[in-house]
Amino acid sequence: MKHAYMLFMDSKDGRVRQMWIGSALIESIFFIAFAAVVVLAVICSRNSNKIDLLEEETAKQQEEIVKLTEENADLVSLREELTDKVTILSDTINQKVEEEEAMEEARARAHMPVGFPMSSSASLAEAEGENPMVKLSGAEGASIIAAADGTVVSITTDSGYLHCIRIDHGNGYNSIYRNDGDAMVKEGDEVVRGAILYVIGEENTELGYQITYDEKYIDPMDLISIDG
Repeated sequence: MKHAYMLFMDSKDGRVRQMWIGSALIESIFFIAFAAVVVLAVICSRNSNKIDLLEEETAKQQEEIVKLTEENADLVSLREELTDKVTILSDTINQKVEEEEAMEEARARAHMPVGFPMSSSASLAEAEGENPMVKLSGAEGASIIAAADGTVVSITTDSGYLHCIRIDHGNGYNSIYRNDGDAMVKEGDEVVRGAILYVIGEENTELGYQITYDEKYIDPMDLISIDG
């Protein structure tokens, strides 16, 4: 049987001592060392595989980050585009609202009986009676016209004049035109300011003009606009 030995020095007395070790023990040590190397190699291989997997996963994550970054840029661009469209739409709506408000104001003004009820100049006098009335005398060939937009709700007669035209302006105001001429409109007609109600001739130069608000007579001079 072959043996191996190891020399070492005793630190106490300085003498060199030797120790015999059997070949089986040496083989065991070599085997253990070899096994340790194999285990380390396996561990390193596994760690290398894990590193490869981690690198692959990292690459995938980076690709996903790039993709998400591009999608985010697209979303930012889309948001800016939508913001511009919303701004344009808001401006359009605001403009539309302003236009509708302006049109509504114009309609409201058009339905206020402030217009002069003759197409030409006329003499004016207040009439006596229970309800306020003004009398206008116009020239032959002129016309008696509607003071505002509205609907002809009635054409009647009374003791003072041959015809009496009442126009409802749709805002609580009614204007009343009393004249001896033939009515140029009929009940139910929609009329605008300036529409001809009577043509003045030799026999019907006078107009008895009245205004009511919420079915109560008011002084026409509080609203009437005299031009000439």
